[in-house]
Amino acid sequence: MDPQSKQDMPKKKSLAKEDSKKCLDLIKHLEKQNDAFLFLKPVDYKASGLDDYPLIIKRPMDLSTVKKKIKSEKYSSIKEVLADVNLIWENCKTYNQAGSPIYLQAEHMESKTKKYSEKHGLISNRPQKRPREETPAPQPEVSTSPEIISFEAKVDLAEKVRKSPNDILAEVVRIVENQCRKALEELDSERVQIKVDNLDKPTFERLWGLVNSQRDDDGKTVKKAKH
Repeated sequence: MDPQSKQDMPKKKSLAKEDSKKCLDLIKHLEKQNDAFLFLKPVDYKASGLDDYPLIIKRPMDLSTVKKKIKSEKYSSIKEVLADVNLIWENCKTYNQAGSPIYLQAEHMESKTKKYSEKHGLISNRPQKRPREETPAPQPEVSTSPEIISFEAKVDLAEKVRKSPNDILAEVVRIVENQCRKALEELDSERVQIKVDNLDKPTFERLWGLVNSQRDDDGKTVKKAKH
């Protein structure tokens, strides 16, 4: 493409100065919230040992990234800005277990975003929330050969383990520790990380059966603690 053709191409419409200021004011308001500290910068999943984070979260987002995109005129509407802001909270709730402290922080920040948007005339068009408990869909195949575990199955297991109650999580750790020690990494004295990619097929299948087996009346996976 010659230089003249590039010049003739229509430029993407950017936010009006007034709208850009409104969006930056929203970001400043959110940054001041007590629960904002975890959402100010991109998630450093490598330093935190969260190896499955990029498998589950396909579009990471944080407040500093939104601010940079506003200032560099990457958005063409307030709707696009709000979609990215609310993606921060959706990502957090997708990755973390419902009811956990960080999940509740995301819900609080989401509420602050909605209230500020309504009060200051920003039309909030948040992405539709993914139901925390959905009608069971056909399960992906655990493997396509005797030894290979499919990528989709690994992602599905990681998500289901992440959302499991504490007693199921404890059983998952016990199984991995006894059957496939190489897939268990101790982050510190109180935290461990399960590396799904390192699981052998028998251990993977046992975990798969565990997180999909027992359900309560609402369809949630549960397991009574052993005494």
